[in-house]
Amino acid sequence: MSVRPNAAQPHAEVAPLFGPRVLRLPRVDPDRVAIYKLVGVSPERPAHRRWIELVETLLADLRRIMRPRAVFRIDGVVALEARRVVLTSGATFDGAIGQFLKHSTMMATYVATIGSAVERLSRAWLKAGKVMQGAITDAIASESAEAVAQAVQDEVRAWARARGCDITPRYSPGYCGMTVRQQVPLFATVAADRINVRITPSCLMLPVKSTSGLIGIGPADKVAPGGYPCEACTHPNCMQRRAPANPEFARCACEAPEA
Repeated sequence: MSVRPNAAQPHAEVAPLFGPRVLRLPRVDPDRVAIYKLVGVSPERPAHRRWIELVETLLADLRRIMRPRAVFRIDGVVALEARRVVLTSGATFDGAIGQFLKHSTMMATYVATIGSAVERLSRAWLKAGKVMQGAITDAIASESAEAVAQAVQDEVRAWARARGCDITPRYSPGYCGMTVRQQVPLFATVAADRINVRITPSCLMLPVKSTSGLIGIGPADKVAPGGYPCEACTHPNCMQRRAPANPEFARCACEAPEA
């Protein structure tokens, strides 16, 4: 890893290597298995058949009111340490970064969203007592936002591979050793206003069905395109866990806890 830059000699911001680019998608195809898991239904159970049919109906209907879009940029890496990364944009991020972004020489930062219409509909149904409609709509919205982030990842991977590089998994503020306060430098770097996303003083994104994060880019023979930051997280009850904790990663992530 590179040496921490001299704090007395801050680097000047330079133009991004790519972007900022706004990505507007005609539609997204969220992961049905993940939707079923979020609402607790199974296609293998006859009693759940009507809920599975409702998922399909809502998937078709909700696409009409979604606005899937994202904005991202790619910058060079000035310094990459176990718990800190500095980009040529001037952005500095802290957290359990080194394990998953190691070997990155460039970094994509992104914000993705599906807009606010679907989450408003979900709240309206829940308020009206239509619990399953509201819950399924919320699950579809969450997984659709994830699908937009995946589309960003695919774009970044294509850009990287055209240059003989590969990418790391996405790594988002608020998860797995990077506090939600890291939204502040991210939103200062990415022009999220171009897709009508903002953060509140508590760093909640609005619209709520939005995602943000970092994607490392580096030599194809060194960066790890697989795996999840979840491997460095020991939270016992995380509903969003996508991989079991790796004790070695978790140990490294906790060696220097944030103040």
